[in-house]
Amino acid sequence: MVRSNNNAQDNQKISESQRLAQNQIVTADFVKMKYPEEKFVSDISQLKNLSKYTKGLVIPKGVKVAESRMPANKEQFEILQKELRQAEILAKSGNSVYLIPERSGYKIRPKDAVVNGDLFEFRSVKGNPDTFQWEFRYAKKKGADTNVYINDLSGISKNEARHRIWLVLRRHPEYTGKIIVSFENGSEIYFWDTGDFR
Repeated sequence: MVRSNNNAQDNQKISESQRLAQNQIVTADFVKMKYPEEKFVSDISQLKNLSKYTKGLVIPKGVKVAESRMPANKEQFEILQKELRQAEILAKSGNSVYLIPERSGYKIRPKDAVVNGDLFEFRSVKGNPDTFQWEFRYAKKKGADTNVYINDLSGISKNEARHRIWLVLRRHPEYTGKIIVSFENGSEIYFWDTGDFR
């Protein structure tokens, strides 16, 4: 009986490693296609030019960052630090994460990352359920098909988060895409689709 339990655990580890390998391939292919001129680094020591804002950065295992995303000022440093924490939560759960260049243009609203081959907008929420709802709605304004990852630090429940997402989607049937929500700094992570709420 113990032997079969070990086999089940071994099979689960194999399937998790296969899933991670597949996620890494899909993400790397997407990034090469969309950002062919961009260099992505997984360690700060790979950078040619270090500044006072890059010296304190640590890129988590399983995460790559566009070299052009390296901060040039304190505000950019704080934003990148927050996004690196969010990327680490996803990477620890077997997801491939690249923080991408923040290029924008006319009617183009940049996203924050590629997760498992899909573009995502990252949000970190502190406050109350109304704040959670507002952040989700604001993220979706980047595009009706925008995928959203919310790291909730406000302490709301999973049911309340689902309710707040539903309230936004109910008013905007044109919104599609994937939704990831993590609670308590990644101790609970949920992967949903907008179709799950309709």
